[in-house]
Amino acid sequence: MRSSALLRTVLSGIFILFMLAAAHLLMVVLNAVEHAVDAPQPAAGAVARFYADEPLTVELDKALQDARAPADRAVLAAALEDARAGREVTLHALPVTRTLVASTLGLTALGLLLAWLTSRFKGDAAQTIVGIFAGNFIWTGAVEYGLTIAARQLGVAKAITAVDGQIVAIYGEYVLLKHTWGALVLVMAYLLYLETSRCPVFLWWRERTPLMRGALVTGRIDNYGPRSAFQYATIVWSFYLLLLWAYDEQVFGVHGVVTKLVMVGALAGTVYCLYRLWQQKSWGSAIRYATGAMIIAWTPLEIAGKWGIFREPWLLLHPGSLLVFFGGLGLGTWLLWRAQRRSRERELVPQS
Repeated sequence: MRSSALLRTVLSGIFILFMLAAAHLLMVVLNAVEHAVDAPQPAAGAVARFYADEPLTVELDKALQDARAPADRAVLAAALEDARAGREVTLHALPVTRTLVASTLGLTALGLLLAWLTSRFKGDAAQTIVGIFAGNFIWTGAVEYGLTIAARQLGVAKAITAVDGQIVAIYGEYVLLKHTWGALVLVMAYLLYLETSRCPVFLWWRERTPLMRGALVTGRIDNYGPRSAFQYATIVWSFYLLLLWAYDEQVFGVHGVVTKLVMVGALAGTVYCLYRLWQQKSWGSAIRYATGAMIIAWTPLEIAGKWGIFREPWLLLHPGSLLVFFGGLGLGTWLLWRAQRRSRERELVPQS
């Protein structure tokens, strides 16, 4: 029994961690494809308004340290000198390209197709696995790339880089994403009163507050796929907002007390969630619980990368990164699929 619980904990946890890393790397790959196919020029894009967590000089200095090509270093060094001298530095966002639009629509369509396919699986674990892939593709396509298109059209930027000797204002989608908190509040308010919601956080809250007239959980669930997709996307959304607001120097700050408390809380929460994950009795429930647990575990990695403690390998377009994270996700998915399938087959065998 303990070995089965340990196997569920390890496989489901690794699956979600590789899913998160591969999702980041997928965007790096698609961005590289866009650069190779369309070669977008910053001069053709909108003049960007800069909304970084730190001053322009700090962001330019970071970009200069990361740059490798001599032309990129030269243009960044000149811009940094102008910024320090108080001279205006004009930034441009990239234009919206056909590749970007195709990536946005393609990922969204693929996610919706996978969400529909979950209805063809009988086991809740299989539905959950495919549903998480669906949630990942819908989030990346419809939300992240959808906001990327909006940020480029509006000329909004959060960071700076240099490509082919040109300064590029990037990541404006996270500026826009930070201000979607009102929509998330609306979603969470609905879930708080949804009788069929089985989220542990909401169940814990309902048990201690007089919010519900009937039973805590009612209704049979025949397909966990769409729920798993929604769960993955909303948890990723929630922790994005938590970190984006914590990093804002006008609110808390990258190195502020709140960000440090988030780091400590996430580390403590990871330990607790791993214990609760180990207690799950089935593959389906373990995978669904691992979604929230591993996103909490991922949060300290995000903060450590923001602090410059290490450079996230899932953001590097390198053959080793492609092999480790895409290969790891493929292998982890296969192992998880095989394990849950064998468990289901054993359950279907009649006991003599």
